[in-house]
Amino acid sequence: MNVPPSVVLLAIAAAGLAAAQDNSTASVRFSNDDRLTGSMESLTADLLVWKSPLLEKPAPFSVKKVMELNLPGSLPENVADHEALATLTNGDVVRGQLSSVTDEAVSLDTPYAGRMNLNRLNVSSLKIQARSAALYRGPTGMDGWKTTGSKPAWTYAGGAFRSDGQGGIGKEDVLPEECSVSFDTAWKGDSFGFKVVIFSKDVTKDFSRNEGAAAGYELTFQRGGFFVRNCKTNGFLGNGQAQEFLENEKVRLEIRASRKTGKLCMLINDRVTEVWNDPDFKKGVFGGCLQFISQSSMPLRISGIVISEWNGVVDQMPDPQAGGGMAGFRGMRFGMGGVPIPGNKPPAKEKTKAGRMELANGDSIEGEPTAIKDGFVQIKSPFGEIKLPVARLRDINLKKEALETSIRRKGDVRAWFPDGTSLVFRLDGVGDDVLTGSSQNFGTAKFNINTITRIEFNIHDPALEDKRGSNDW
Repeated sequence: MNVPPSVVLLAIAAAGLAAAQDNSTASVRFSNDDRLTGSMESLTADLLVWKSPLLEKPAPFSVKKVMELNLPGSLPENVADHEALATLTNGDVVRGQLSSVTDEAVSLDTPYAGRMNLNRLNVSSLKIQARSAALYRGPTGMDGWKTTGSKPAWTYAGGAFRSDGQGGIGKEDVLPEECSVSFDTAWKGDSFGFKVVIFSKDVTKDFSRNEGAAAGYELTFQRGGFFVRNCKTNGFLGNGQAQEFLENEKVRLEIRASRKTGKLCMLINDRVTEVWNDPDFKKGVFGGCLQFISQSSMPLRISGIVISEWNGVVDQMPDPQAGGGMAGFRGMRFGMGGVPIPGNKPPAKEKTKAGRMELANGDSIEGEPTAIKDGFVQIKSPFGEIKLPVARLRDINLKKEALETSIRRKGDVRAWFPDGTSLVFRLDGVGDDVLTGSSQNFGTAKFNINTITRIEFNIHDPALEDKRGSNDW
């Protein structure tokens, strides 16, 4: 029997992939919404062979009928001082450490594919985020987390916590005195409601104020915005409005907080939206626990949780907003009972002008990068050459170019990684725990399959888009 060349090139050893996957967390989802847990035994451009406890023996399935694979991927610990986020013209997002920027390519060092040279004409923006060593990164399962209620509302699947009712899920003694807690949250429907309680002392109950043991700060999120209070004093610190909640069904939130100074900072999609100072923080009671609480039966998903230490410095102030209602209170600080604190409104922040790069402290500098080496960037400015640590920048001034968008190709898949990276490429080969893919965006790359959390197939089939959108639920 003649075996098609694609099968020869793409077939992978059963033992290699089976060892790379955890039977309890890997699953395949088909276009008719059937799901099977198990492990992948082999994969070709046309055929997936899946091993499952529900099957008598490994079974072959046409890739045309496969919507996605969910895999227990994880990334090695990263001690870099910054993270570069490159957004591509097709919507892909690539995270890594910035290696170089030239007229031809933006190069990132990644934990999943080594150095990736992104075609400069396919990169629409390049942002830089300071990075500190993560104390926790996940979730990777329910271990170490406690749920509330006789029937827990939270479950784990595909690298995320999901709720289908009211209840909480929390982790004990995970927060340092000054911390940053960031996570992706997604919801379904026109309304949602959930709370995040930080510095609490008890995660076994689904409300923050109970039996005189209230501790920490409670942040309540609703479709219109959010507000925060001290759980012990019940002091209302302030509120905010988030257009992102009205326009999307997914955002990335970050809460920076200090139980030493009573300072809290809220970021939405990496933008500082509010800064609060608790005038009565010395009267509060604080622990080291973190808890997420769903307040409704609407589906809610929490993923990409990163907990790290914070230096207590607010390096950027929120943009002031005009208008009535909640928007009229933005940028103001509140004490007990919601009373505004005079003179505590941050100054207006000017938008960074074209041709300038924003620094981590809110300043900006005119120029363009000429070289990047050993974590430092050389900038050609009107005042001469300047050398700065990459971690001091918030963005990189890319020379204006006529951007291009990569073409869609038969056999394209979309791979997801634990740090939020998502990449579309043609599946060229799989073997020895390595998945090979190619794209106009980056040429050819070899991905460590142990770092992949999800692979989507048939991504250009419009008939699957609605189903794919419901994947996370």
